[in-house]
Amino acid sequence: MTRRQLLLLSGAEAILARPSKASEPRNLSYPLREISGSLTPQDLFFVRDHFNEPRLSLETWQLSIEGRVARPRQLSFSDVLELPTKQVESVLECSGNAANGSAASNGTWEGVPISFLLEQAGIGRDAAFVEFQGFDAGRLLQRSPSLPYAQIVPIDKCLDPSSLVAFKLNSLFLPPRNGFPARALFPGWYAMNSVKWLRRIVVLSDADRESAFFQSGMNHVYNRVTQGSEGPQITRLSSLQVKSAVAWPYDGMNLPAGRHEVWGFSWTGAGAVREVAVSADGGRSWNAAQLGSAGGRYGWARWSYAWTAAPGDYTLMSRASDSTGRQQPLVRDKQRKDVYELNWCAPLHCTVR
Repeated sequence: MTRRQLLLLSGAEAILARPSKASEPRNLSYPLREISGSLTPQDLFFVRDHFNEPRLSLETWQLSIEGRVARPRQLSFSDVLELPTKQVESVLECSGNAANGSAASNGTWEGVPISFLLEQAGIGRDAAFVEFQGFDAGRLLQRSPSLPYAQIVPIDKCLDPSSLVAFKLNSLFLPPRNGFPARALFPGWYAMNSVKWLRRIVVLSDADRESAFFQSGMNHVYNRVTQGSEGPQITRLSSLQVKSAVAWPYDGMNLPAGRHEVWGFSWTGAGAVREVAVSADGGRSWNAAQLGSAGGRYGWARWSYAWTAAPGDYTLMSRASDSTGRQQPLVRDKQRKDVYELNWCAPLHCTVR
């Protein structure tokens, strides 16, 4: 059975041949405590939109591969389904996710390696970056024109075998709000790079500056700004910072005295999570949590800690360390002047009676 036949049997084409309705930009996230396993169900995946969700038809959707390539291509959704695919378990986290926020989700993604698409198109020797454009468009900054959402990713990350043009999440076709028919996926990097509703892949040289990314002003956002002795240092966000979050109990909860399982999730963009520690006294003392198996290099790990709680007021925190030696900071770096990478150990308060 071909992938085209499988698509027809699934009913997806009958449903999605009609253009989907446009919607207002959405900002949705769901409590981590609602996730019963290690994968985030599709209906609990967080959503961050920059512009309205586009109206798309499966009959007319196409993905173009162009720029500094020898063989530009136009692919239909059926064409994409016929290509070699790969599965990757990976966390997506919003770069502005609060320290105690739930704008992070973990899923098993299936799609075509971007490296395969670029190799088939014959990338030029001067290729340095790749621009990914979505079908969603709008005015990013007050002074900028209305342009498609776009991100630029270094060629090395694009050639990583785990970077995909993904069309499935947890063995099901992507929901429209998460980028159907296809989206970019860059495991280990913040989610803004994983462009939804993908329409164009444009290979650029180091000298190319005439693109939607620069014209829209996207180069002015999603930057790390650190105040140094010689002035602000600006670098582009990319790899996820090491982080953990307590899913249960939740802030403000009242608990009976006795034994409780404190649990949550931990993840990192480099290496693997090595350990998670839990504090019940605001970080003055720490106890090792039990770390569950991680979903490969890029998936998150579920952790738990058996806590025997006596009556009183408590401040709970979790702290993760990864195999590269990075550890969650207890507080925000005072030199940071941006609003991204909020990975310090967030306290939550609960009362035991």
